[in-house]
Amino acid sequence: MSSIKIEIITGYDERLIAQLVELQKKALPPHMQITEPATYYKEGLQDRNNINVIMRDRHKVIGYLLGIPQSNVYEELRHWDPEMGDDPERLYLDMIQVLPEERRNKRGLALIQTVCAEAEKRNLFKLSMHARTTTGWSQYLQNLFADIRFLRQIENWYDFGEPCDYLEATTSLDTV
Repeated sequence: MSSIKIEIITGYDERLIAQLVELQKKALPPHMQITEPATYYKEGLQDRNNINVIMRDRHKVIGYLLGIPQSNVYEELRHWDPEMGDDPERLYLDMIQVLPEERRNKRGLALIQTVCAEAEKRNLFKLSMHARTTTGWSQYLQNLFADIRFLRQIENWYDFGEPCDYLEATTSLDTV
């Protein structure tokens, strides 16, 4: 029997914030670490317009996804991607983190499927993201889902020193 549980979170406590900070340290390379991660997670979890998906193995957080309505985040991101627009019907996948040892089990895919189901309940039927290319994540998603479209590559996304592809899709995410 699987001990993996995925849930939509609408609040937080300090224990969860500490677990998310620890997840970031293990899931992201140093050059992509959030400067003040506790603040980032608290703000993301407090905003009821966001969709926060947590994956746990028993009580340990092994994955996290933050979806933000694109109209709420595009002003901040268009500095890095000037072609990005304000779309009130689109959910932007801002953060996807999975422990490295759990990635082979397609945990990121499960997080995305969960956020898509929740987005549809909120009448958001489109999504977008800037997906890393150096890890193969962007190509993996493009090969897996029939309706993901590559629109452009940003050479130095968010000043991380590596390229990311801007992808758009519908929340139905039919697999190929």
